[in-house]
Amino acid sequence: MQNMSATTIMKEYTDEDGNLVMIRKPGDFVVCNLSSINLPRAFKADVLERVIRVQVRMLDNVIDLNTISVGQADATNKKYRGVGVGTFGWHHLLALEGIHWETEKAVEFADTLYEEIAYQTICASMQLAEEKGAFSKFAGSEWQTGEYFERRNYSGERWKQLQQAVASTGVRNGWMMAVAPNSSTAKIGGSTDGIDPLYAVEYAEEKKNFKFKVTAPDLDHNTYDYYRRARHVLDQKWSIRQNAARQRHIDQSISFNFYVPHTIKAKELLDLHLEAWKQNLKTTYYVRSTSQAEIEECEACQS
Repeated sequence: MQNMSATTIMKEYTDEDGNLVMIRKPGDFVVCNLSSINLPRAFKADVLERVIRVQVRMLDNVIDLNTISVGQADATNKKYRGVGVGTFGWHHLLALEGIHWETEKAVEFADTLYEEIAYQTICASMQLAEEKGAFSKFAGSEWQTGEYFERRNYSGERWKQLQQAVASTGVRNGWMMAVAPNSSTAKIGGSTDGIDPLYAVEYAEEKKNFKFKVTAPDLDHNTYDYYRRARHVLDQKWSIRQNAARQRHIDQSISFNFYVPHTIKAKELLDLHLEAWKQNLKTTYYVRSTSQAEIEECEACQS
C-alpha cells in the first residue's frame, strides 16, 4: 500500500554510433520488507514491546544489507525505508483467551491489541530515528505534521506525547505495519494463518510436492469449542468487523480473505464487499469457496 510512480524519460537522443540513448528519471518502486510476530507466544509471554523493537531494527537493517538488482526499487527502499510489521496466530490467540470468533469481545480485543502493536512499532521506529536519523522524506509528512495520529482519532496522554516526540525526533521508516497471509510461516511457528480463522480443527493441507496433517494449535478440551466452527461456516461480517477495528491501527493494509460456501449467491457476495467498504477496510484479498466434498466433511466433523 505504498506509493508507486512511473519512470519518466527526461532526454532521448541518438549517439554517434546510431544508438538510441534514453536518460530516465526513476519512479518509486515498492519493496516488501516483511516480518511477523507469533502473536500467541508474544502476547501470552507479555513481550510484545521487546519483540517489536527487535523486529523493527531487523527490518530496518534489511534495507541497508540487502542487494536489489532493480535500481528504482533500491532507490525507493532507501528513500522511504518502508517496512511491514505483521502478525500471525490471531485465531490461536482467541482460543487461548477463551474468545469466540463471532462476538463483540473479539472485535474489541482486535482494536485494543493492534492499537498496542501500532504504538510500540511507532515508538521503535522513532528510537531508531534518534539513533540513525529519520527517513529522507520525513519533513512535511503526516508523521511530522501529526495528521497520521489525528486521522486515527488517537487520544490519551501517551499518544499525545508520542505525537509530539515523533514531530521532534522523526521516525526511521515511512511505512511501518502490514499483515501478510503468513500461511506457511504460521505452520512452521505452530500457529494459525495471519488474521484468518482456522480451516477446521483437523485437516490435511496439500502443497505442490507433499501433503501434511494440520491440527488446531494447543488443542484441548478448553480450546476445542473456540475452534470447532470451520472458517467457511463463520459469519463473515464478524470477520469484517474485526478487520475494520484492526485496520485503523495499520498504516498499510491487511491480507483479508472471505471464506464462503460454494452455494453463495452473487447478491450475498456483493453484500459482503459492500459491508467491507462501509466498515472502511482498505482492501480485501481472496474470496475462497468450498467444494461440495469439503462441506460434507465439515458437517461430519462437527457432528
